[in-house]
Amino acid sequence: MTNMKKSIFNASFEESLNLEDDGFRKLQQEQHDKLARKVINGKPTFSFKMQAFILTLLFPVCFNYLLSVASTELTNNQSNGLHLNPSNYNFLTWQVYLVLLCIWLLFVIVGKYFSQVFILPYRYQFHNFTYMVILYIELDLLILGLLLSNLPFWIVLVIMIIWIILIYFMVSVELRGARKIIYSETNELRKIDKIAKLISMYGMGLLGVAVIIKQLISMFSGKNSNFLENIGILLALLIMNIIMPAVVIFIGTPYFLQAYYKLKYPEEYREWEGKSLEEWYGKKYLKKHKELLEHE
Repeated sequence: MTNMKKSIFNASFEESLNLEDDGFRKLQQEQHDKLARKVINGKPTFSFKMQAFILTLLFPVCFNYLLSVASTELTNNQSNGLHLNPSNYNFLTWQVYLVLLCIWLLFVIVGKYFSQVFILPYRYQFHNFTYMVILYIELDLLILGLLLSNLPFWIVLVIMIIWIILIYFMVSVELRGARKIIYSETNELRKIDKIAKLISMYGMGLLGVAVIIKQLISMFSGKNSNFLENIGILLALLIMNIIMPAVVIFIGTPYFLQAYYKLKYPEEYREWEGKSLEEWYGKKYLKKHKELLEHE
């Protein structure tokens, strides 16, 4: 019963500071600091606003729309160029794309409610992570139509079950690990933190190896042989369905959990980081919450 009460959301301020030791949260720190530097006097810089606007048009709007167009083209299209049977199912229609885009935009609008300076980098990253989730859903909807058209239903069902189990396993591992870190239930370095350290040290090297493998597959496949090419496609799909959820779960969870505790204990974190009221909240936020000036 004692362990059940130890929710990752009920920690004290002192206990929440233990999240600083999470290996995967540290991977996000450099990007967080870059975003923090783009907020001046409580407001994002003009260049940052333009960058965010352009990236929104390029990815959530345009790129995801192109995915819905590709899904439509693959449906009953004999010349899909993938050496696979055409897709007989279109799960990524423009209506689905529009619904998912509206959900993402709704998160953006709701995020405007959190305007404290200290939360702005987290807010922007939250939009990035939610977009990653939506992109993952759309890619899998596109892939699902192809799989159902090229494999027996029971094999596709097994693949989907494996994906669900894998995601459930990653969530369970991360939640247990986060609880152990927050409540200092173990002094030993977690295996997941060792993995995070390896990624931080050798991540670019692993990416280079992946590029080399891709080039080798292209060289040896040839125009008349589809086997290696299809193997390459399957490997790419497998990697995507492992990496994308892993990034969201293992990096996103401790990172946004820290944001949650900064919102829960704003004054404690302000004093701990040695920031003034204006540096921490911003002039605009302080004008609407003058009661905070009593802390000075």
